[in-house]
Amino acid sequence: MALPPWLPPLAAVVLMQVVGAFQFQAIWVLGPVLTAAAGVSPERIGELSGLISLGSAWFFLSGTPILQRMGSLRTLQLGALLGSASLLIFFFPWWPLLMLASLIIGFGYGPTTPAASDVLARYTPPQHKSAMFSIKQAGAPLGGAIAGILLPSVAAFAGWQAAMVATALIGVAALIAVQSVRRELDADRDVTVALSIRAVLSPANLAQPFRAVAMTPRLPLLTVASFCLAAIQGNLFTFAVTYLTDEVGLTLVQAGAASSAMLVAGMVGRVAMGWTADRLGSAIVVIRTLAVTATLALLAVSAVGRDWSYPLIVIVFACAGFFATTWNGVFLAEVARIAPKGQIGTATAGSAFITFIAYFSGPFIFGKTVSTLGAYGPVFAGLAMLGLVAAGALVLAARQPESRS
Repeated sequence: MALPPWLPPLAAVVLMQVVGAFQFQAIWVLGPVLTAAAGVSPERIGELSGLISLGSAWFFLSGTPILQRMGSLRTLQLGALLGSASLLIFFFPWWPLLMLASLIIGFGYGPTTPAASDVLARYTPPQHKSAMFSIKQAGAPLGGAIAGILLPSVAAFAGWQAAMVATALIGVAALIAVQSVRRELDADRDVTVALSIRAVLSPANLAQPFRAVAMTPRLPLLTVASFCLAAIQGNLFTFAVTYLTDEVGLTLVQAGAASSAMLVAGMVGRVAMGWTADRLGSAIVVIRTLAVTATLALLAVSAVGRDWSYPLIVIVFACAGFFATTWNGVFLAEVARIAPKGQIGTATAGSAFITFIAYFSGPFIFGKTVSTLGAYGPVFAGLAMLGLVAAGALVLAARQPESRS
């Protein structure tokens, strides 16, 4: 029996999404031991997280020629290779060096959004678009969940350096695994596109993603909502393990397991939300509902304390994963649906660039605020209010036309 034509492309981009997430979330999962090895305070893991997001934003801004020339899957392979190489830099725990490595990891992770969107937009049946994009996005929490379960145990048994080597090797294995479909998926690449430094950094190239976003009336407001939701999600993912070990008093293995429960719930929720959006025929309704639930979830996280039972803590973080981190796939499917013809990758990159500013700046602000207040709970409670801002932006977005008349 012949495979559905969409299955190999979906499998390839999901695998690269899982591995990319596994690579950068290794930094968060191992945050307490990495900061200790570098001799800095635990909350400074937010700086590495922010730089990973900055690296991804760097790709969104300048990576269009790379995608066009190399093709989407080859660019994903290149990203995995950059991530693997950068993880080995962590063998030398000097903080400025770790910051540089994090920036490069982020650049390598960047293609997982526009490149995968390009592939799925070409191969996904329209009636299943939200579900397929959400399945792809479910790869992010799946990669994080695997990291949360596997890496603390590897670090406890063989040291955190061994955990980094294992993560790097997995990236290399993944880029080899998808090579068999590379030629087909990259058949539309444009070998005439220049890849010089001048071309990549030219003002015209850097402006392309923002022009594509502005061409669609609804997309700027959708991007405002994704910015707010990304700030919630990014800080939740970044500080979950550190919060649970540093303030709540769990062991690294316990905190990693709770974080994994959050990520698994997010993985299941992303698929469920994609299916729901396809059935309802309205991505905006689904994202708006999730924006409200994100506020409630973060308020629950902010209330966790040392006197809470471990099962209850796991349940709270699992609920946070399901309700606060499952908007991504539906959002990306909506961007792909309303983007100007031939501009899906570019429009996705523009919206993702603005979104990743939240992923970049959020952990810096969150970490500094925790240092000032001396507690994580109030900062999570304040962060929760961004969900209401996102819901308001989505109400306005629904009143805008989908495209220029």
